[in-house]
Amino acid sequence: MLTCTRCEIEKPETSEFFPLHNKKQNGLDSWCRECRSTYRSGIRRGHYRSMIDDKTLSFLIETTKECTICGSNDVLVVDHDHKTHKIRGMLCNRCNQGLGQFKDDPLLLEMARIYLLASEDDDESEEYIKIYGSDFVCEELSDV
Repeated sequence: MLTCTRCEIEKPETSEFFPLHNKKQNGLDSWCRECRSTYRSGIRRGHYRSMIDDKTLSFLIETTKECTICGSNDVLVVDHDHKTHKIRGMLCNRCNQGLGQFKDDPLLLEMARIYLLASEDDDESEEYIKIYGSDFVCEELSDV
């Protein structure tokens, strides 16, 4: 038997009751699974507390099964606007980090899109440049 150092309840000393921990002599965490789970949920929830209420966040997490951008079924994270602090939806890590790398700037993402299309000699990029002109591309990039 092992006593959880957080809730102080004695439980069987198995990985069923205590998460694995490679730095501990017995290979098990000192907090039971329930305490560790509650703690992690609290940390995660604390980050969004001022942005969204518990009921709405739970609903969003439970009902969103794929990334809103790419449709991936990978683990999803809550995406939020860093300026307004509003929740935008659920994304896979890759898409969420991609938006962050582009500083959540739609213009930068559009320029990246044009860049990729142009590298494929795509007609769409030529049409875009005809409409908005190459000055737009150079002008906007110089502002970034």
